[in-house]
Amino acid sequence: MVPQTSTVSKVFGSRARERFRSDLTLIEATVRNDRGDSYRGLLKQATAALLNSYSRKGFPYTSWAVKTLLIKALVSDDAAALQAQHFYIANEACN
Repeated sequence: MVPQTSTVSKVFGSRARERFRSDLTLIEATVRNDRGDSYRGLLKQATAALLNSYSRKGFPYTSWAVKTLLIKALVSDDAAALQAQHFYIANEACN
């Protein structure tokens, strides 16, 4: 598990730091308004998926997979939106 005050850049790595604020915390990422911004949506859903991967038995993604898929999806708006949708579906299935 990661501490609540962990930054996105520390958890997801240097590629995430290039896209998002270096001091943005995971908590801040989950409450940000992501309407109209596929990268913010990706980060919000990836953060939720990462937390679910640690705490939900049977969650379809491992923590390593969430981190890897977020980085891969940073190549374009379309890739970010598609991966965010996949994470969203997995996250909603936990509720």
